[in-house]
Amino acid sequence: MATLSKLQEETLDRLKQSTRPAQIIYIAAGLSEWDAHVSKQLSPETEKSLELMFSIQTENGTWGSLDCWPPFESDAYHEATVAAMAAATAPGWLQKTEASDNAALKAGIEKLKNYLRTEKPAHDYSRTLLLWANSRMTDLLSAEQKQELIDALARHQREDGGWSIRTFAAPETWGSGNRAPKLKAEPEFADPPSDGHMTGLAVIVLREAGIGADDARVQKGIAWLNANPDAGGLDR
Repeated sequence: MATLSKLQEETLDRLKQSTRPAQIIYIAAGLSEWDAHVSKQLSPETEKSLELMFSIQTENGTWGSLDCWPPFESDAYHEATVAAMAAATAPGWLQKTEASDNAALKAGIEKLKNYLRTEKPAHDYSRTLLLWANSRMTDLLSAEQKQELIDALARHQREDGGWSIRTFAAPETWGSGNRAPKLKAEPEFADPPSDGHMTGLAVIVLREAGIGADDARVQKGIAWLNANPDAGGLDR
């Protein structure tokens, strides 16, 4: 809470600089998850973090980004999906806001939804995040669009049952592409192995999208995770 309090004391102009937008979004997302799964109720701190998050939203519906450190802060699209999940996960927050007279917050939510409905994702990693966000903010995709994203995610599954983050985006499309030479120089670039980050994310997203635990794709993914407990994927 100390970090949130400190951020609240800064000017809006400063909050829009550098990595602060991502920091604020992830604080809101973490607090929303805690409220949803631990305390089971909306906390004042979560409300404040969401209000702060929307106070620095840009006119096009997303937030500022340095286009760096993929995948977590690699682009504005990624930040928008995390923000949508934060807003939709906080227990009762969307409903409370809709019933309030806070026109600015209502407009911010609609701008965010419009951005995610109309902005084209840069790669399949972003499409995976959109599918996940739609599991919380359930009016972002039509049934047909949702199925297309499920199918796209499933096509990336490898023969060993896992997923590799390296297959989800061309090196040039991660953020500003400043890591493309390094990624292309990896010994496994032509045939990247499955990794823990992407496999875990794929299983979670498929399950939250309504795919059953007994589905073969999910079962193979879980089996891979159990067989590779130390596998990373974001260490390079």
